[in-house]
Amino acid sequence: MTHEMDLTELQELRKQFNLIDEKLDKQRIINEEILRESMTSKLSRVEKWYQNRFRTSAIAAPIAGVVFLTQFADQGFPYWGFCLLIIATGILEVFLNRRAYKALNIGNLPSMSMTEATEHIARHKQLRMMANRILTLPLIALIVWTILIASDFAWNLQVIAITVFAMGFTIALGITQQRANKKRLDEVLNQIKTLRG
Repeated sequence: MTHEMDLTELQELRKQFNLIDEKLDKQRIINEEILRESMTSKLSRVEKWYQNRFRTSAIAAPIAGVVFLTQFADQGFPYWGFCLLIIATGILEVFLNRRAYKALNIGNLPSMSMTEATEHIARHKQLRMMANRILTLPLIALIVWTILIASDFAWNLQVIAITVFAMGFTIALGITQQRANKKRLDEVLNQIKTLRG
């Protein structure tokens, strides 16, 4: 009789263990889905940032440069030189952003192994830092030149202050967005690590 009770209790424990095991499997699947959705969301934001940069650099900068050039080319080097600098900076930025974007390989990142993902993200960060360093000099030249043109090559404190504020705000916004992208990529890396165990 005691042996039958022990067997019945054992079977009951086995059923409960199987139920717990099934619930844990379902929870693991749900957690993996949540992680994958989170990764997709973060990577799509990085993708969107790059697409906006490509549009700005490849389309807006050359158009602005050409429009400015057609209207002010006859006013001498201070104007057409500025236009050429805008176009050259836009082209340079497209080239540097493309390299960093391709190194990241956003489309395949979630399916990569931890080692591959780490290598791609590290390479992307390296190229991103290099791009920022390379673009620093042309951007400083553009800022100074914009201030000079906006103030009509005269000491107009109000125009200078407004121009510096507007450009400073734009640069600060760009730096903030790049830091947010870096943080997103670090989080994606942690999520890949979690998924791969």
